[in-house]
Amino acid sequence: MRNKPKGINHKLFKVMGIQLALISLVTLLSVYGAAKVVEDVLIKEALDGEADFFWQHYEKDKTKALPKTLNLTGYFADSKNLPEALKGVKEGYHSVALDDDKPLVHVSNRFGKTLILVFKEGQVARLAFYFGVAPLAFVLLIIYLPAWISFMMSRRAISPVVKLAKLVDNIEISETADISADFSEIEGKADAEVLTLIKAFEHYSKEVTHYVRREKNFTRYASHELRTPLAVMKGSIALLTKQDLSENSQKIVSRMSKVVNDMERLIDALLLLSRNEKGPAQDEAIDLVEVVNAEIEKIRLNYPSRDLAITLNSEAIVHSKVPQYLFSICVTNILNNAVNYDETGHINVTITENKVVIKDSGQGMSENELERIYNPFYRGEQFRDTTKGFGLGMAIVKTICERMSWEIKVESQLSKGTKVTLKFNE
Repeated sequence: MRNKPKGINHKLFKVMGIQLALISLVTLLSVYGAAKVVEDVLIKEALDGEADFFWQHYEKDKTKALPKTLNLTGYFADSKNLPEALKGVKEGYHSVALDDDKPLVHVSNRFGKTLILVFKEGQVARLAFYFGVAPLAFVLLIIYLPAWISFMMSRRAISPVVKLAKLVDNIEISETADISADFSEIEGKADAEVLTLIKAFEHYSKEVTHYVRREKNFTRYASHELRTPLAVMKGSIALLTKQDLSENSQKIVSRMSKVVNDMERLIDALLLLSRNEKGPAQDEAIDLVEVVNAEIEKIRLNYPSRDLAITLNSEAIVHSKVPQYLFSICVTNILNNAVNYDETGHINVTITENKVVIKDSGQGMSENELERIYNPFYRGEQFRDTTKGFGLGMAIVKTICERMSWEIKVESQLSKGTKVTLKFNE
């Protein structure tokens, strides 16, 4: 199942979070780089300057005192008070562990003497960090504030769109086919684009309402016009059954009665499907074998001139809670197709616990025909002029299966026949 897509507000939060994270990262890296420049470049240049300054004065005055400040201490290599860790250091820059610290050591040689300058860079590094954090916080504040203002303005700008989407999503079509909605709350704060969307939806809802109502009226009128002649036919057949008829006449009347009843059930099914409703729930299980057997007998009566070889296979009596008249319509249409497109009439019907399989040995269908089998009014090219019907049978079966959450599968091969599987999901 596909996950529900995220809303616009979520995407705005995500974009803003990414932007602020990138800005913060770049700023932190910049401050860190500046601190490293202070430590690695400026401090070393300062030590070079201190050493040059000392040697210039030492050349003039050999009694010049060694540098001694809060962060800088100077030693001669032959001094008695030279720390053990500084003995043997070579000319250049070094980082030496000294008194639980790791100061930067600068060594230079002039006039036969070795000058060792020990600079405690830790305090300077801390100062550089502190002086970097304050500007960093200030810069981030300057950046975050416009970003937050931009975010709030963007959110406010799309807020009517989000409200419109939620309002449309919550609309339910009533029995009167009314899908209109009250957009007054949105219209007051909406911009031109949102107003255009609202007007487009209102126009669309009016058109849909018009079409749905027209369809409902047609369905109601069609139902009345179709039921009226059926009622007359049923009344006439009832009167005929009370007459003293011959045996052949009684068979004809009985057949007419079954056809009228089937027609009435078909109309009920079609009207149910036209109302876009789910089929009625079946409280009691029906005997699938008995229903299918009855439909097979009707098929035989409809084709009196053909010797149909229809075999019904079932290991035992199978019961299932499915609407009988919808199930009968599906089986009848599938069997009719099998008989119409199989000149030999060899048809096998297999019934299991929740499945009915109808297989014929006819001409079969190509892949192109299989793809179009559920299209209304479609019939196989090779049988278009030789078979009766309008090509609605499988379209009706497909619609019933979708409405009832049943599964239908059609497999076919040219010159080998067709197999239709109808499976119930109770």
